[in-house]
Amino acid sequence: MPKSVVTVHHRGDRGVDGILRLIELAGHDGPLETMLTAMCDELAAITGVDIASVYVREDDQLIMRGNHGFPPAAIGTVLAVGQGITGLVAECMRPVSAAHAAAEAAYKHVPGLGEERFPVFVGIPLISGGAVMGVLVLQRRKTPFAADEVTLATALGAPITLAIERRRASAVRSARLHGVGHGGAIVLGRAGIVPTTTALAAAGALTPDDVDRALGRLRDDLGRALKKLVDLDHAAGALEAAAAGNALDRFALALADQRLRERLVAAVGEPSGLRAAVRDYARAPIRLGTSGDHAADIEELCALIGVTCDDKASLRPGAVWIGDTLGAFVAIAAVARGASALVAAHTATPAAIAIARAAHLPIASDVSGVFSWARPGDLLAVDGASGTVLVHPAPTDIEKLRAERDR
Repeated sequence: MPKSVVTVHHRGDRGVDGILRLIELAGHDGPLETMLTAMCDELAAITGVDIASVYVREDDQLIMRGNHGFPPAAIGTVLAVGQGITGLVAECMRPVSAAHAAAEAAYKHVPGLGEERFPVFVGIPLISGGAVMGVLVLQRRKTPFAADEVTLATALGAPITLAIERRRASAVRSARLHGVGHGGAIVLGRAGIVPTTTALAAAGALTPDDVDRALGRLRDDLGRALKKLVDLDHAAGALEAAAAGNALDRFALALADQRLRERLVAAVGEPSGLRAAVRDYARAPIRLGTSGDHAADIEELCALIGVTCDDKASLRPGAVWIGDTLGAFVAIAAVARGASALVAAHTATPAAIAIARAAHLPIASDVSGVFSWARPGDLLAVDGASGTVLVHPAPTDIEKLRAERDR
């Protein structure tokens, strides 16, 4: 039996490196033409061709949105579906090759492009959902494309299709939303949703051990947040600082309240889960060991317990935390867990604002429509000063936002 040998293909293999780079580029944000042109550069290197072009279908037209080999002015070249050999590829939805493109009846000359110098042609349809969304074209000076080269080109079309699909999906949901800014820089981050207790579908499946682990994690969060909030008095006004300090005390007391813990443990065994604890606390807060009506605090605490126990939660370090309303408990956890910004569809409490400011965390409230536009994992740009939130922003949109802020 031959000896097995494991080979690690390190950097330096042009083909392997190029394909991996092509896949990486498919996930990049930025202008479509810049991304597709970079992908064409990689395609040309992998296949050894002189010309690599990507035409994107827009209605009944094919528009060149990426190119390697032609002058920059070639970007924007327009063909109709069915026009020329490239249009034929889109029409028949199959690869088409030609040893001398200009000699073919379907050939369409494009003035000023100079493609007659590269007569050997292969076109690959970029198909998604049973429809053509573009065409990949490779051209060179001589030697017709062999069958295995057409197969390779077809496979290389997959990451290009992915890139166009991803960009179209995000473009549909690109938005500029306006709210009230409470301070902070312009930051980028992926959206993470802070659920309400009614949205905690997994809450009924929690165990007493889950609750204890979550409360332990939240106690650790409080300790980390306190270390980041040493300049609270300087970052906020006297009233805000007092409200924030009071909220930190309430958070510590809630986490140490044994009767509250017992009620939470009992609640996870009920059909309505943690929501039962919130309802019970709203009816009889004093019975649970605190004074005053702090049902909103306990609702936030229950939501944080649910999020802490959910391995699929989107509130990861660097995320933009989005909530219907934002209170101090969520702000404390966001500071501790490395959020990049806080966004409220409606209000943010003075304590939450003070805590965010002290931690230099951008915060915006009253951002109408944020839940309609932003989904978990979407890229957001948040301006804490103006309250503007961009959903799936292009680099040019971010630069405009920065320019507006500078003015």
